[in-house]
Amino acid sequence: MNRTNSLRLACLAFALILSACANQKKMMEAPDTVPGDKLSEDYLIGNWCTDRELTSKSNRDAGHSGMLNMRPLFWRLKQGGEWQVSSSGWLYENHGRWRLKGLDNLVLERSEGEPVNYQASFKDLALYLKDEEGKFLVLAGCE
Repeated sequence: MNRTNSLRLACLAFALILSACANQKKMMEAPDTVPGDKLSEDYLIGNWCTDRELTSKSNRDAGHSGMLNMRPLFWRLKQGGEWQVSSSGWLYENHGRWRLKGLDNLVLERSEGEPVNYQASFKDLALYLKDEEGKFLVLAGCE
């Protein structure tokens, strides 16, 4: 590879990184809530990462197993209801739709499969999702 091609490749990589950073929208910080509080869709828009420690602790506190083998997962909830998932935190792909139902129910509709209802609440900037069996999935804001 000659010097000109190397320079072009470096400029292209820099432009891709810059455009990815510029495309990120800052998440709106949600106040702490309790189940039953009315949530705004604006609180949910942004990038979320599964938080293994908080998920395990919340499930143990609720009398369930700790879910210690949970793999890292990255979610992007976009305005308009698009739900994207990434296993790397870098490349996202469409996974389905999301919407709020009622005061505090987050409905996740996978492209394939049945919708899943979670009761959503916020505590210390983390999103606590409780399923119909009472088990928790906790997401922390990530950038």
